[in-house]
Amino acid sequence: MSRVEVLADTLLLGLFVFVASLPVVTAFSAFGAAREVVRCELPVGRFWSVLRVRWVPGVVFGLAWVALVIDVVVVVTVLPAPLPVRVAVLTASAAIGASMLAQPGRTSRGALKFEAPRPMLMAALVVAAVLVWALPPLVLVIAGPLALAAEGTREG
Repeated sequence: MSRVEVLADTLLLGLFVFVASLPVVTAFSAFGAAREVVRCELPVGRFWSVLRVRWVPGVVFGLAWVALVIDVVVVVTVLPAPLPVRVAVLTASAAIGASMLAQPGRTSRGALKFEAPRPMLMAALVVAAVLVWALPPLVLVIAGPLALAAEGTREG
C-alpha cells in the first residue's frame, strides 16, 4: 500500500468514526472498531461489520466519556479556578482520555483493568485537540489518525 492510500484510508476511517459517533454513546465502540481495522489491516469498508460486533461494551465507556467532557468544560469555562488547577484538570483529562483510547481493543471484562496512560498517546491526543481547535472541520476526520496513533503506541 502506498503512503497516499494509507493516508486516504485513515481519513476515510476517521469520517466513518465521526458518522458512527453521532449518537454520542457509540463513540467509544466506533473508535474500537477503527482500531480493530487498523490493527488487523482490514479493508476500510469492513469498519461497519466490526462495529456491529463491538457496540455493546462501548456504550458504558461512551457515557463515561461524556461525563469527562462535561467535567472538563465546566472546570475550564464556568468554575473560577486558578491557572494551576485548570492545568491539572486538563492534564488529568488528557491522561484519562489516553487511557480510554487504549481501552477499545479489549473485551468488556478486560477493560476494567487500569493501566498507566502512554505519554505518546497523550501527546497525540493533545495535538489532535489543538488541531481541531485551530481547524474545526478536522473534527470530521481526526478519529482516523488517533486510531492509527493508538495502534502505533500499543505494546505487544
